[in-house]
Order: sequence, then structure tokens, then C-alpha cells
Amino acid sequence: QSLTSVKYRDGRISSKKLTALLGGNFFPNPKDSDLLSQLFKAIGVAADDTVLDFFAGSGTTAQAVLEVNEEDGGNRKFILVQLPEPTGRDDYPTISDMCKERVRRVIKKLDHDAPKESSLFGDSKPEQDRGFRVFKLSQSNFMPWDADGPRNAEELAHQLELHVDHILEGRTQEDILYEILLKSGFPLTVSVEELQLAGKRVYSVAEGELFVCLEEELTLELIRAMAERKPQRVVCLDRGFDDNDQLIANAVQLFKTEGVTSFKTV
Repeated sequence: QSLTSVKYRDGRISSKKLTALLGGNFFPNPKDSDLLSQLFKAIGVAADDTVLDFFAGSGTTAQAVLEVNEEDGGNRKFILVQLPEPTGRDDYPTISDMCKERVRRVIKKLDHDAPKESSLFGDSKPEQDRGFRVFKLSQSNFMPWDADGPRNAEELAHQLELHVDHILEGRTQEDILYEILLKSGFPLTVSVEELQLAGKRVYSVAEGELFVCLEEELTLELIRAMAERKPQRVVCLDRGFDDNDQLIANAVQLFKTEGVTSFKTV
């Protein structure tokens, strides 16, 4: 196709589609998902490309990508960026909220409408992975060290006391996990599997390459269970050891014995 084959449609059509999907009147002239789908085909967006939209609005780009994937079996991905601009509504307080809900509903509809095709051997057609993750830009989960101070013993003592527990209040394990992943060089799209080992939650990253355990009460049984899985790297929460030097020493030795190349605490 050429760019000239992309057909313009009346903006009222896309408004009606959005209203039907979300159940309300929102934008007077939103982007048209069908038009974007035509555009992706015309410019040759490959089946494994990533589409970036820095002005996501209600999420039209995501809908277009998902629908094109459904049409040709592609594995295109999308990255949407949207400021949490207030809408003055109770159902969707910000445009970001509206965008997230639209993507959820498009995925639900595609999953519901997907034909149940079978192969020659009677196997069902594998379903497309339509999951998505949402991240909000925020400050670090870890309290920063004041590099400009302290200037006397009292200020130094105070800053050291603050860093005994250096994780900010209200942060979840998932918050801390993804900051660790970014600082460890992993993309936000890396595979993450939640495991239960010795009764504790452990995150297996990149199919077991990295184990992250952010439990606040670590045990020798848990350390041994992680070591037996032979990950390349392990990260644990520092306060999970509760100043138990013997447990820390055992952890270092167990991981070393099982070939873990890096063991760190945060």
C-alpha cells in the first residue's frame, strides 16, 4: 500500500466508537483506530515492531495495534505516554484513567470475539498475548543520600539514622522490584514470574536469570530453595536478614556453592 491509500473518515464515527466502548461522551474528535490501522499497514509497521505514542489520549493507538495484530497474527507492541490531566469526571478522573480502561476493554472484547480455530491435529490456536503494564513516573523508592552534607557529627548521625530503613513508606514490593530491574539493566517488558518458595514470595526475572526476594523475614529454608534453582543473580531486601550475620554468611556460601555469580542486598 501507499500513503495515498489511507482513507479519511468522519471524526464523528470515531467519537461514536469511543462512546460505545466506554459508555459516555468524552472527546469531540478522537483519533480513529481504523484510520491508524490503515496507516500502520501503509507505512509497513512490521509484525514485531513497537509503536510509540507520546500523546496517547484515550488510547486509540493501542486499540489500532491490538486490532492489526488480531488481523494478521502479528506481535506488535505499543508504548503509550500520557500526563494525568484531570477530566472533571468521577468515572475517569484523569485522561490516563480513561486510556487504561479503554485498553482493558479492547483486550476483553478481542479475547471474547477471537475465533476458536483448530489446527490439522486438533490443537486449538494459541492465544495472543494481549497483556499490558502500567507505570507511573515517580521518585525513587530509596531515600537518597545527601551528598552535600552533613557538616557536623550531629547531622551525620541523623542522616545515618534515616538510612537504617532507607525505603520510603507506602512503597509496594512491585514498586521496588521494577526500580531494581531498571537499575540492573532489564527492560520494563522483561518476563517476571511470581514464585512461592519456602512460603515466601520470590520474583523470577528473565526465566530465572535473576531472583528478587523482597520479603522482610528471610529464612535459611528460603535461601536454600532459591539457591537450588541456580539463578545467575540474586537480590534480597537488606532488612530481611534483620542483622542476622550467621544467616547472611550462610546465604553467601549457599549461593556461591550453587554457582550464583552475584548476590546483593538493597
